[in-house]
Amino acid sequence: MVGVGERALPAGVKRVLVLGAGRSGSAAARALSRRGLSVVLSDSKAEAEVQDLASLRGWQIEVVLGPQGETQLDGVDLVVKSPGIPETAAIVQAVRRRGLTLYSEVELAFRLVPNPFCAITGTNGKTTTTALLGHMFATAGRPMRVVGNIGVALSSVIDEAEAEAELVTELSSFQLEDVHAFRPEVGILLNLTQDHLDRHGTMEHYLEIKGRMFQKQGPADVAVLNAADGWVREFGQALAARTDPPRVMYFSTAGPQGAESWLEDDRLHVLGRPSLSVGRLQLRGPHNMENCLAAASAALLRGLSLEAVEEALRTFAGVEHRLQKAGNVRGVEYVNDSKATNVEAALKALGAYPRGVHLILGGRDKASDYEPLARACAGGCVSVYLIGEAAPLIRAAFAEVEKSGVPRLPVLLDMGDLERAVAVAAARAQRGEVVLLAPACASFDQYRSFEERGDHFMRLVAQQAKRAG
Repeated sequence: MVGVGERALPAGVKRVLVLGAGRSGSAAARALSRRGLSVVLSDSKAEAEVQDLASLRGWQIEVVLGPQGETQLDGVDLVVKSPGIPETAAIVQAVRRRGLTLYSEVELAFRLVPNPFCAITGTNGKTTTTALLGHMFATAGRPMRVVGNIGVALSSVIDEAEAEAELVTELSSFQLEDVHAFRPEVGILLNLTQDHLDRHGTMEHYLEIKGRMFQKQGPADVAVLNAADGWVREFGQALAARTDPPRVMYFSTAGPQGAESWLEDDRLHVLGRPSLSVGRLQLRGPHNMENCLAAASAALLRGLSLEAVEEALRTFAGVEHRLQKAGNVRGVEYVNDSKATNVEAALKALGAYPRGVHLILGGRDKASDYEPLARACAGGCVSVYLIGEAAPLIRAAFAEVEKSGVPRLPVLLDMGDLERAVAVAAARAQRGEVVLLAPACASFDQYRSFEERGDHFMRLVAQQAKRAG
């Protein structure tokens, strides 16, 4: 068997089909090829659309592009699925019909490394918490790799990371759809809000998929959960009632009741130990205090000192596209929160900037309800600038809220695209106000990723600064 102990591939696996030639699929194919297995990498895209194709051809990997037919499954012992491929894809349905074993890329990597895992999931805050936890390990001088949904395929570090290195792993629901043995020593579930229902259907199914990260945990492991989130709290109760459950611990920004880590009187308490005041942190907003408590709890549970954790909390400035300061032009602050790809994330961004906001909303809809966002904009937002495909849906939600009698709704301006939105917001915003990109939507109508959208915003702000002299 290829792997380490119980974390090995099934006996008899010789030929593997990897679905998807993006970052995750390509890394998985290389890892399998290095182990002498016969690997077929299949992608429905055309040759010009596969970015890594040239380097892949230097490996002992058969690359098949174009329509994916069921005959690709002939002679295959194992199928590895990239996270972008949904359960409804015809090739995935064919795998199910044939009864073949199907792994996510995360499951494959887990079976090929001996390393300990700290894994982070949730709807919002995953990347910030993952990056912060990685910063804590680095500050403490402990070997680690920050991997997963944060932009580094887990399979890419299989043969590079030291055996003792902690794999601090951000996991999306897409990556958790086909895990089986995956078992993190510490798992964090930050929150669960409406997102990806176009793929998962219901909140109950969405939670069930997120919960797969904890399904193999036992008494030696820890589940770090947000006490303030109703879905997460309900999940924690079910987890604790399991036979041989992991240790279930909660964090909360609402004081110590029922929590082992909490925020009280603007001071963090981590596993019951008083720590830093909020004023000493560079991160801002109530949601980021949850991220800090979750990361700090996991760090102490993995043996880091409180001193190293506090130093990391003081020095961590955040990550790109998450409430990222884009610049200050003529007294107007510009903030890039392009990662706010759902309504709840946009609400949290508004919580960090509750007054004088010029908000840029829109993109590709994800079956979202925008009425809570419209209500949150009342009073605090000066103007809302609509971009992308979802603009009519957002406008309709604001109209419904207005009918209900909510006062002081901001003016809505149809901009079409980000360039026009930034230009008009810059002309309207006054000193002391904020231009906030928190779209509440996916980016795929106009951009390849939220990162590309955020980078465009940063360039547009830089152009405004240059014009201002």
